[in-house]
Amino acid sequence: MTYWLLAIMVVVSYFVGCVNFGKIISSAKNVDLTKKGSGNLGATNMYRNLGAKLGYLTLLLDMLKGIITSLAGFFVFGGAGAYPDALIGLYACGLSAVVGHIFPVINKFKGGKGISTTIGVFLVAQPIVTLCAFAVGFVIVWFIKYVSLASLILVTAGVVAQNLLLPEPNLTISLLTFAIFALTWFAHRKNIERLIVGKENETNIKMKIKRDQKKMQKLEIKQEQFEAKLEIKHEIKQEKAEQKVEKKVQKYNAKYLKKSTKHHKRKTKGKSKKKKKN
Repeated sequence: MTYWLLAIMVVVSYFVGCVNFGKIISSAKNVDLTKKGSGNLGATNMYRNLGAKLGYLTLLLDMLKGIITSLAGFFVFGGAGAYPDALIGLYACGLSAVVGHIFPVINKFKGGKGISTTIGVFLVAQPIVTLCAFAVGFVIVWFIKYVSLASLILVTAGVVAQNLLLPEPNLTISLLTFAIFALTWFAHRKNIERLIVGKENETNIKMKIKRDQKKMQKLEIKQEQFEAKLEIKHEIKQEKAEQKVEKKVQKYNAKYLKKSTKHHKRKTKGKSKKKKKN
């Protein structure tokens, strides 16, 4: 393994991880996410405060950071068949992206909690296991309503699975995956405290879906009312335009009648004068 190349890729991966999509999207909506909910710039706080669509978009974009960096590390160091170098590259770059996401230097070291980026890394390493763990996590959130608990279970299961499914034990890979585990748990230390005392924030997906549906219905009703008003205004304008045209036609007809009657009178006078002369 070329260690200087690995060092460069680790640094680049860190700065990729520093790109905070939660902050970018919330800023585009003129919302300071640090002053909303938990103040976190991750997908969960985005979901709670700016809606499901933006929450899922943030989740996907943060996952892409982990996917891109870990894929780069995997293929640069040999890809499939280059064990253990390819996996060391994968986890080293992935871990660096997670560090960048949690402690971004461009945002005063205040970022998210690394779960989305970690899922991206694990998807590259063990896609089937990660998808299964993600599904279990979603079920936990659906019924138990604690995203933090689901996240911690997902990461723990993912790290254990990553090591159990290695072709052969490797200390470097184990240390890198454990570092991801320890880092994400550390980022959730306040959530763990709230879980212990029973004061953790709940995320009720069912209620959120219902609220979003109600919002959509209200927006649809407002849109229909707006379109109806526009249609009425258009009809009124059309009627006024037609009335103006009718008035112009009436004026024109009145003038034409006056002219024709005058002309007719002149003719009749002329004929009467000729008759008298004769």
